[in-house]
This record gives sequence, C-alpha cells and structure tokens, in this order.
Amino acid sequence: MALSHIATSFLIVSLLSIFFTLTNVRADLINDVCSKTKKPTTCLSALNGDLRSKSATLEGLATISIDISLKNTQSGRDLVNSLLKQATDPKLKTRYNSCLENYNDTIDDLKELPPFLKSKDYIGLNVRASAALDGPITCDDNFSSPPAEALQLKAASDKLVELIDIILVISNLLRR
Repeated sequence: MALSHIATSFLIVSLLSIFFTLTNVRADLINDVCSKTKKPTTCLSALNGDLRSKSATLEGLATISIDISLKNTQSGRDLVNSLLKQATDPKLKTRYNSCLENYNDTIDDLKELPPFLKSKDYIGLNVRASAALDGPITCDDNFSSPPAEALQLKAASDKLVELIDIILVISNLLRR
C-alpha cells in the first residue's frame, strides 16, 4: 500500500513538472520570437492575445501570426474604404484608391502563406510574407507630399508592418 502511495505521488509530481516545463517552454518560445522582431511589444501583445499561442509550436505561431495579420489587413482595407468614401479632395481619392489596391494585394499575399507553411517551404513563406509588406509600405509612400495621410491609416499600416514582421522572424527561425 505504501508503495502505491509513493508511486502515485511520484506520478503526480512528474506530471506537474512536465506541465510547468511545457508552459515555460511555450512562453520562452513566444519571448524568443518576439525579441527578434522590430516591435517586441506588438508581437507579445498579438501572440499572447491569442489563446492558441499557449500550446503552439513555432509552426503554430506562424499560423496564428498569419491569421492576425490577415485580420488586421482586412480592417485596414475597411478603413481605407471609409476614408475613400469621405474624401472630397481628388488627390486624396487617388491615393486612397491606390491604398485600397495595396491592401487588397497584401490580403492576396497573406492568403498564399498557409500552403508554404504546410509544405515546409520556409523560404517561400519568407518571400511571400516580404511581398505582403509592400502593401502598407507603398500605401504610406503615397503620402510623401501633401495632403497628409490620415493618422489612423498611418497607425494601421505601421501595425500591419509590425505584424507581418512576426511572420518573417518565424520563417527565419523555421529555416534553421
């Protein structure tokens, strides 16, 4: 009887140790990824804000980052549509139309990422994610001269660049 009590206690302690080790490994994985991004706070907020991250592998974090980036791109596109509808200045209308095209291109690029990840083509994943960066960057470049870019659009573009950077960091880690 005493042996079974000791064995049960040992099993419980072992399982708890494994659980806490895995939890710490996941937190370390997120911290490792985010420490390599240009904006670690954005990365930590995005990944820790998704419940799937707590048990995710590096590939899982890539999927989560793609999902978050796609969702933010779609929100950015909605913002551009709203700004376009409100614009009366012909220059702004032209720039917002260009931004709309840029954001649509980014959505297309991001939608192409999951097959690269699934096939473990991490170079292709990196190249396509780099292409997705062109949308928000090119949109911002449209406003190099007056009239100025709407602050909320600049903020949306900056955040999108920071989110796509997470995918780039993960793709580089996966290539190792």
